[in-house]
Amino acid sequence: MRYKIPRLTFLAAVYLTVLMVGGCSEVRVRPYPPDIVYLDEEQIESTMMRLSADIWTINDIFDNNEHISGFNRERIIDLLREMENEAVSLGAGTQKTNHLVIDNNIDQFRYDVRAAREAVEAEPPNYYLAGRLSGSCLACHVRR
Repeated sequence: MRYKIPRLTFLAAVYLTVLMVGGCSEVRVRPYPPDIVYLDEEQIESTMMRLSADIWTINDIFDNNEHISGFNRERIIDLLREMENEAVSLGAGTQKTNHLVIDNNIDQFRYDVRAAREAVEAEPPNYYLAGRLSGSCLACHVRR
């Protein structure tokens, strides 16, 4: 003899299952408060690699040119702008992330990059701050 489930009980069970599964999509993947911007390791590493490549390119321009041409000056300005944008993607200002070292140092780094860009854009251009940017990275990376 087959046991029959009453239709209303079956529908209630399906409804509760749908609600439970639907509610699971709201569970946070990371255990951080909603006001924290989560930076995953891959995002941090790729951004840091781009920043490093930009600094290497700027230093290479300085090493290979006794006199900086107009083209190289524009290239340095473009690289510094890229660096500013890349640094913003790591957080800034009152925005908090899951990476305390970045939170504590990114604003100063962004300030250093902006100051270097403004100095290169000035007439006459001053390349001193752009040449010092790799030292700016040491604020975080001296311990590594």
